[in-house]
Amino acid sequence: MDESLLLALNISTLAIIIFSAHLLILRASERHAYLPLAICLLAIGIVICQPTLASVAKPWQPTILIFSLPAILLIAPTFWLYVVGITAETPWQFQDASKRHFIPALIGCAVSLLALFVPYDVQYALLIEGNENILKSTSEMIRYIAYGTLIATLLLVLGWVIQSGIYFYKVVKRLTQYRQHLKDLFASTESKEIRWLSWLLLAVGVVWTATAVNIVLDNLVFATQLNAGIAGSVILVMIWSIALWGLRQKPGFEELYDSKEQLPIGLTNSEPSQSKYQRSALDEAHASQIANKIENAMHNDRLYLDASLSLQKLAKHISTSPNYISQTLNESLGANFFDYVNKYRVEAAKQMLLESNDTVLNIAMNVGFNAKSSFYAAFKKETQLTPSQFRKSMNQS
Repeated sequence: MDESLLLALNISTLAIIIFSAHLLILRASERHAYLPLAICLLAIGIVICQPTLASVAKPWQPTILIFSLPAILLIAPTFWLYVVGITAETPWQFQDASKRHFIPALIGCAVSLLALFVPYDVQYALLIEGNENILKSTSEMIRYIAYGTLIATLLLVLGWVIQSGIYFYKVVKRLTQYRQHLKDLFASTESKEIRWLSWLLLAVGVVWTATAVNIVLDNLVFATQLNAGIAGSVILVMIWSIALWGLRQKPGFEELYDSKEQLPIGLTNSEPSQSKYQRSALDEAHASQIANKIENAMHNDRLYLDASLSLQKLAKHISTSPNYISQTLNESLGANFFDYVNKYRVEAAKQMLLESNDTVLNIAMNVGFNAKSSFYAAFKKETQLTPSQFRKSMNQS
């Protein structure tokens, strides 16, 4: 029964991987960021397919297991490139700089190709049956190749543990910078924040830690074994989540890709924040004029009511460079675009809370917010109260 369950879970996971990777590859012609995710999913498929192979294609088990080494070394870098692609400020494509991320996988591929020189019966005995005694009956050269590839594999697997940790940190850092940069360009960021990736990273972190500990213990200390049913279920849910959200996710800055205006640099800026505008030609008098235009657009034109308001829209409205607006907001008005606009929205909401009996959700929508959660967060940041608490306290006074 356990083997049947494991096989069903494994086949279901592989079916999702193949179907999703196919769709991602088809869409990669329009959004190149989908291609690394497709490669990532296929690499995971190679790594986890042993239960299915044992049932329907047993002769292929040793070969696929050998090539699980480069596959496992592909997972983290391709996932990283996917994250870079969907958070890029301009349309992302594979570049020469991207190639360095595949060096460990290429080394793993070389080791795998070397392992293919070991006769098939020896491969099967070593990798599937765990029978090392077969090496006693082989030639000295085969033994050298077998032991050499096993040692290289162990070192690369330990390297994978380190590699995964590095890329995990890079992804978390990238998402943090990305979400902060969104606030420089958009007044509403809920649909662009890619929160599902954070939850996925948390799950991946737990699974990665458990897997890494298991691999290290299994290779260096004593044999360990994870519950196959639980592991298969967790992998199925994670792959389903990656496939579902990965297919739905659009690049966060996609609506700005066709912009001819030069937008503020965020993710690729390596300068400290205090020197970000050091080479700008914006002087104090010009900044004061821009500040007056911005405040006029909010006070008189009530531009903040537009739920899809962006820095680019504001720039067109007041006929000013987005870079200069961003600099003026940060240096003269002391706020990023997101906080500045939402401050006006909160002020408008406060007035409506006092003057009407409309619901909090309707008021949030009417003043430009497009999610109740973001309204509550912005309102509490400004007043230290929830909208309901504010209405109640002001009515009592």
